[in-house]
Amino acid sequence: MLNLASLCFPDNNKSCFYCCPPIRNPEADPLDNIEGRCRELRLNRKKLPENIALAEEISGEICWGLGFLDDAEQQAGCLLHPLRHGGDDLRHLTGYQFKCANALCREAMIFAELNQNEQQFCLSLCQEMDSFTYSSRSNPLMRLLAWETEMVKLIISDSNKDSSTFSARYGFLWQQLDFRLDGYLALEIAERGGVNFLRNNLANLTLYRDKLIVELKEIKSDLPPNALLDTPLIPTHKLAIPLSLSRLLKFGADLWELPAPSSKLILSRTEQTLEKILLS
Repeated sequence: MLNLASLCFPDNNKSCFYCCPPIRNPEADPLDNIEGRCRELRLNRKKLPENIALAEEISGEICWGLGFLDDAEQQAGCLLHPLRHGGDDLRHLTGYQFKCANALCREAMIFAELNQNEQQFCLSLCQEMDSFTYSSRSNPLMRLLAWETEMVKLIISDSNKDSSTFSARYGFLWQQLDFRLDGYLALEIAERGGVNFLRNNLANLTLYRDKLIVELKEIKSDLPPNALLDTPLIPTHKLAIPLSLSRLLKFGADLWELPAPSSKLILSRTEQTLEKILLS
């Protein structure tokens, strides 16, 4: 049995298999049709020798290499991983070795940036979960790790490492906010006014965020004419602004490319919005 001290394999009782198969419906969740999924994972484990001998490349949407990893059927994951075959990587048999070997979800990357005590607290939120619940993005830990590292650290510090009331106190992050739209503004508010101030001013945050989105949609028309002359458009995430703010531009204002001179104006308009929220 795999025993990795990571977000993917936190203990011997569960694992995360959210990223499998390699091409997955983004709306699908491991908690959908658990009975059917269990049968599939069980059968893939049972038929592994046969499947390896008669290996065929997969479509990507279904993978015969995904199955239960232990007799107790507690952990699920890749049956072809090199750690299960003495270092031999058999994932090439599916045709998706490169994609699977390089897959690392956002949540795992954020988790890796936390210190050991912070990681231990995160995993304490999931002690009683099975692999299906743990892999689900309804899992409060996965919802938390969707935010920026700074926000995750701030929330953990504010919680005083009390996991018993965590979802009740911090569920607003995923129940009322969207990390893609609110990541930058929420973090700035929490850092300047405190987490409790953020919690108590969600209505103002979303109100002024929506007004900011309207302003951002017109950002190019607000630039000086000479700023647009012979100025190529660049991807929004490459502007001289925080990455979390670029997500607001993309997913809120539908701005995926902008001229580089727009960065200063974006930051100025965003700071004005923050001041309004903090003074409201």
